[in-house]
Amino acid sequence: MDFMEKITELRAEKSRLLTQAEGLVAEDKFQEADQITAQMETINQQIAGLEKLAQASRESAGPVYDGALHTRPARDEGEGGERPFATVGEQLRAIYNFRKNHVEDKRLHQVNNAVLGTNGGSGADGGFALQTDFAGAIMESAVERSPLLNRLDRYTCSASANSMRWIAADETDVSKAVFGGVQMYWAAEGAAVNASSPKFREMKMDLEKMMGFLYCTDEMLEDAAFLSSFAANSFTLAGDRLLTEGVICGDGVGKPLGLLHSKALVTVAKEDSQAAGTFLGANAIKMQARSMPRNRERLVWLMHPDVEEQLPTLSIQSGEAAKFLWNPEGGLGNFDTQRVLNKPVLFEDSCSALGSAGDILLVDPYQYILLTKGTVKQDWSIHVEFLTDQNCFRVVYRCNGGPKVSKPLTIKNSDKTRSPFVALAARK
Repeated sequence: MDFMEKITELRAEKSRLLTQAEGLVAEDKFQEADQITAQMETINQQIAGLEKLAQASRESAGPVYDGALHTRPARDEGEGGERPFATVGEQLRAIYNFRKNHVEDKRLHQVNNAVLGTNGGSGADGGFALQTDFAGAIMESAVERSPLLNRLDRYTCSASANSMRWIAADETDVSKAVFGGVQMYWAAEGAAVNASSPKFREMKMDLEKMMGFLYCTDEMLEDAAFLSSFAANSFTLAGDRLLTEGVICGDGVGKPLGLLHSKALVTVAKEDSQAAGTFLGANAIKMQARSMPRNRERLVWLMHPDVEEQLPTLSIQSGEAAKFLWNPEGGLGNFDTQRVLNKPVLFEDSCSALGSAGDILLVDPYQYILLTKGTVKQDWSIHVEFLTDQNCFRVVYRCNGGPKVSKPLTIKNSDKTRSPFVALAARK
């Protein structure tokens, strides 16, 4: 079950209720507002329950270390083979002992898939396949922990494939037709209407390689429990950061095509006489107006952390009063993120520097595809650093990503294009 999809739906419902409650408070209808607050508290409890279920699901998919170095009974893994190691630390120690002490552990060959065209004993470039439940847990955790990555439209490539193809609607103008040509008419009885047909384009995404390194001393390798926690968490965090950077600003060359390089990106100009590096309420209003009119419950703000200190004063003038557009974490809706125009704010330092184009984005993450490879081919290779008495473990992920849409869209009765990806122009 996709717990994050359900959680996103509940958050959208809570956002709708918050807007309704704010309107009731403005009309001094406090009793009705309290009833809605109670509904939001129920939703908060449901979200918390789903988050616990998601965590339990992840934990049940991985091994449990009980303090002993023992061999867990092997079990079939379908395409992935067997799972003879109890922990990732146990497998790292087995690789280390094979490389440095020439102590062969037969369990390594049970999960080894001749990575990089070699076997484990063929020199410095030899590799061992990482036991797939470990690799899967690392990559899954990297995606699930990231507030951006877990909102993307995610696909998994099969073990035998290195790319994926989609058939997507080829459309740039939705003012009359949808999907590039499907059109409805009002027609009198017996009257003929023009034939309509959709236009399609093929989307192809090849997997790219993301590689990470971990240096360990001999002393660290003696503690399998420590390695099981440290190695997995380290690669999870590193994978999260690198993949998030690719989704936001990757150039598409050997890495994902990022939002900032998408041809569908719409850029909103700064206000006249706007000070350098500032973010104004008018900017936020105009950016939301350039997003697609539908599915706005999925929109999120991506901002460089340097923007954060300006948010509490973000407002627009309404008569003689200022209407603030920012909500803190918690508040009436008990949200887990800050909000602008009731849309979640995700702070990512992969966004452009403050004042540069791309430091503030309003995006629909579901309009971005994240493609990951099945875990079978992920591998660890060890290289000995003789001068520093360290050992280097290498892990390889296969993944890629890119926007679903390739151009801004034109809607009916408007000369302004819209897009699921909107950026604020530079304010220098």
